[in-house]
Amino acid sequence: MPWAIANASYKKQLHNEHAVTEIVEIPGRGHALTIDHGWREVADTALTFIRRFAR
Repeated sequence: MPWAIANASYKKQLHNEHAVTEIVEIPGRGHALTIDHGWREVADTALTFIRRFAR
């Protein structure tokens, strides 16, 4: 996803008072996760976020 689109979505989501919203740019990574090079870095980043807020 192009950074401009992701960042615009992030800024819009910041107005949602019931959600935790963060954005991380991981250069050179695709969006298909497990079939893309570097998928583990993307997955680890998402998992770290989830672990911080899951109960």
